[in-house]
Order: sequence, then structure tokens, then C-alpha cells
Amino acid sequence: MLIGISGMISSGKSTLSKNLNKHYKKSMLLNEFQEEDVVFNTMLDWFYKNRPHLNIAFQAYVVEKHINEVQSIIREFNSKNLDKNSDIIFLDRFGAEHYVFAKVILEKLPKKILKAYEAIFKELVSKDDFPELAIFLDVSFKNFKERLFKRGREIEINTWSQNEEYFKKLHGVYKKTFIDIVNRYEIKYEIIDTNNLTPKQVELKAIEIINKYKEEKYENTSMN
Repeated sequence: MLIGISGMISSGKSTLSKNLNKHYKKSMLLNEFQEEDVVFNTMLDWFYKNRPHLNIAFQAYVVEKHINEVQSIIREFNSKNLDKNSDIIFLDRFGAEHYVFAKVILEKLPKKILKAYEAIFKELVSKDDFPELAIFLDVSFKNFKERLFKRGREIEINTWSQNEEYFKKLHGVYKKTFIDIVNRYEIKYEIIDTNNLTPKQVELKAIEIINKYKEEKYENTSMN
């Protein structure tokens, strides 16, 4: 089964995804991006530095690459004879979730640009790539900022002043847009308020959610 770990930048997605991958022995993990991805890192650097004419190309690249990687890890999962009903592929953010970023980034451009992206998006995304369960990590803007600086990604810190309004806008719409997306695609979801929790406490809550979901799924399968 595919399980998406979702949320704002610096919400703790990657940490939780890695911890869950360690906890569930028969699981695999697809990171949001690879550290050695030169194209992604270059485009991210350009984006934070507000290079012109980059936005739609970057958004389309991110979604297409992610979907290709999902399909690749599913093939690997199947080749290992893992059970799609009980074993897990964790997605550090899922493909359709990237629409949240595009909505904010492209809103100031002519409407036809967003429409063009939406057309590309609809062609790229498929229900086969969607998680059957998404766990959203909720975080306040204050805690988001603290965590972003704590993790120390140089490009984010060095360009904070020029991108602060973008981050505020993204944070302001992220949760609502995420809920719109999962409802549109009929993806079951749960929300964890991470603001006063340690990473371990978040992990334990996520494990509880996943185990409950697996139990309910097994019961429904047994009844049918």
C-alpha cells in the first residue's frame, strides 16, 4: 500500500518518513528528492533566487519526476514479492500534493499559465500514483520558521528575506488546499498537530493511525 506523509516545508515529513520506514520492516521509502539530483537542486536554487520564466517548468518537472519515481519504486516493491495489502511504500509527499505549490507560485501570472499547468497536471497524475492514506503534519508558521532555520538548508536561509511572503502565503493555503486535493481524489487522510510534539511523539501517533487503518482494511477485506 502507498502511504503519503504530507505537509508544509519543515513540518517533519522527511524525519517521520525515515522513522516509519525503520519501524515497519517490510516497507520502502521514496524521498521527495535525492540530494544528488543536480537538476532539481539547480532549479530550486534558481527558484529561491527568483529567476524569471522558471515557475511552470519547475513545477512540471517536479511532478513528472516524482510520478516516474513512484512508478519505479512500485515495480521494485513488486519484484521483492511484498504484499500490496499489508506492506508499505512511504511517500515523502505525494505527486498531487505538489499542486499546492503551483497554486501559490503561479497565481500572480496570467490565468492562462495556471490553466496550462492544470492541463499538464491532469495528464501526469494518476490514481495509481496516489496514496490510499495520507498523514498530514500540521505546523504553525512560527514553528515552521524555527524548524526551517534549524535544519540549516543554506539556500532557504540565505534567501529568507526575499521569500518570506511566499512562505507565509504557502503556509496560509497549504492545509486547506491539501484537504481539497485529498477530497477530490478520494484519498483517506489524518491530521497530526505537531506543534507541541517531539519527533518521537509524532512517530507514535502516525504508527497508531497506520495500524488502525491496516486493521480496518483487513476487517473489510475479510468481510468481502
